[in-house]
Amino acid sequence: MDEAKKLYLELLELAPEHPDFLHYLGLIDFQQGNLDEAEKLFKKSIYLNKNPIYLSNYALFAQHQKDYKKSIKLLKNAIELKPDYSSAWFNLGCIYSQLADFKSAEEAYLSAIKIDKTNIKALFNLASTQDILNKNDEVKLTIETLLAVKSTSKNHYHTLGLALSRLKGKEFMPRAVDCFKKALTENPESIETYRALASMYVECNSPEKAYELYKKIDINQLDHRDLSLEYANCLVDVNEVKKAEQIYKKTLDKEKNNLTALNGKANIYRLSGKFEDAEIIYKDIIRHDKLNYSAYFGLSNCKKFTDDDVKIFQQLEENVKIKKNSKAFFSLGKICNDLKNYEKAAFYYKEANKIRNKKIDFDREEYKKWIDSIENIFNKKFRENITSYGNSSELPIFILAAPRSGTTLVEQIIANHAKVFGAGELPYIKMIAHDKYLDTNEREKFPEKILNYNNLNRDAEIYLSKVNSICNDDGIIRMTDKMPGNFIYLGYILSMFPNAKIIHLNRHPVDTCLSIYFQNFNSEHQYSFDLENLIFWYRRYYDLMTYWKNLYEDKILSVNYNDIIDDTENISKLIIKHCNLEWDENCLKHHQSNRTIHTASQWQARQPIYKSSKERWRNYENYFPELIDGLSGLE
Repeated sequence: MDEAKKLYLELLELAPEHPDFLHYLGLIDFQQGNLDEAEKLFKKSIYLNKNPIYLSNYALFAQHQKDYKKSIKLLKNAIELKPDYSSAWFNLGCIYSQLADFKSAEEAYLSAIKIDKTNIKALFNLASTQDILNKNDEVKLTIETLLAVKSTSKNHYHTLGLALSRLKGKEFMPRAVDCFKKALTENPESIETYRALASMYVECNSPEKAYELYKKIDINQLDHRDLSLEYANCLVDVNEVKKAEQIYKKTLDKEKNNLTALNGKANIYRLSGKFEDAEIIYKDIIRHDKLNYSAYFGLSNCKKFTDDDVKIFQQLEENVKIKKNSKAFFSLGKICNDLKNYEKAAFYYKEANKIRNKKIDFDREEYKKWIDSIENIFNKKFRENITSYGNSSELPIFILAAPRSGTTLVEQIIANHAKVFGAGELPYIKMIAHDKYLDTNEREKFPEKILNYNNLNRDAEIYLSKVNSICNDDGIIRMTDKMPGNFIYLGYILSMFPNAKIIHLNRHPVDTCLSIYFQNFNSEHQYSFDLENLIFWYRRYYDLMTYWKNLYEDKILSVNYNDIIDDTENISKLIIKHCNLEWDENCLKHHQSNRTIHTASQWQARQPIYKSSKERWRNYENYFPELIDGLSGLE
């Protein structure tokens, strides 16, 4: 990008009034975050030549500045000059969508498609808009048209991948990945395809895969603001916080009101427990952009709301009337819960989950078969047969449970011990179980692959190499891995690491499930957005843990969440003793830790032990009767 900029500057020395040179230099400045210079160049190029392309690009600049009125005016001017300008119609539809004027957005997308029937982006956005407008028949027709579009350019697979990655149904995700890979085969230098594929991996809760893709792009050399910010967000997900901070700072040095960078900076403050600093930034973002739901969501998770915050609450309530958004509804649910308006909180949480569940396809039968296959392989005979296999390391401590059962609190207690490193929710067990770190042709199916006992030692070595790369402090003798979902792989874990310490958290089933339902989880938790799916999933979790306890009773320490709350010191000592560690008084100062916490519990984990989360479900028993009935009989 710097070379292109240098070229345009040299050309402008020869032709200082050339509108193309001025305009495309402005585009580079825009991408690099030099906004004042970009706007000056855009205006000058348009003054010299009222080119529809110039007007459309300037409209995108105005959109970035949140000046939607100006953006719409510029695009309409471009269309007036060139009525068959499909891209201008498409961009106009995007702005109307952003403003929640979906009827106008639909008309704009239809105009774009009428001009260019192969405009995949417009077809996808049209399908999304029709879905919002509840035009179900039209949605089906639009998607059929979208999937039938034949390749007409080297960007075809890239654009089709973008569309497929946004469609409802898990069957579209592998197809989207295939499209992006085809796009990279045809155009291996396509930065935009790398970006799109990495973004999809982040959304699918595979930040490590995204990180590997970003590393293939020389981001510093490109000096591309939006790409750098996406990379920074990914760095936060993989706990490379210091690198992310540098990128946010570099962006804000150039563009002090860049809302994406400000959100990233605030998120780091929130994750590291600097809630007051985060709150200041989130509120500043909202002042600049009242529809910035990411900022509202961050704010709602870094403080307990009181009646003094009524203005923010009222503004957000007005916003969702204009533009519905799951993050906004989750934020309103959290605020109403803080204000003890449980009826409203229940309503908003249901609205949030309704939106999220639209694009989820949780297959109960498939999930049941998979859990059954795990129980069939990890049985008493299997345990007896593998006594000479596995790794003798005592390093790992696995803290597992249903999500929202207190795993973060327990990890904070253990990780405050001088000889323990708290690694957080590590993805490694699941990735290694499914051979994601092996070449495709070497991969075997889990759990069947475990019948080759030699795989246990290999997989254990892979896991240890991963965790040792996180912390190489010689004073550390234990490391916590608090991925709750590791309960599925408990038999696999104890087969690899027979000396590992296992701590299982129990919490009241309705409290647990309500807390899951109240969280804006990533799409990996497909069961969490629908109450019937949630009840089914929790019962399978409960049955599987009962199975594991019967098989590995001597290996598992079960701790009740309420017992930790009621008798913190004694339960903490029990946990530390189970980990074969000497008692450390710092374990009772868990809330003073400054370690980064990447879970929904980051605010609660920074507070001293409090009892308000016990039996919270009783506040909601009138609003979620199906949950209470569906979980009856469980302890």
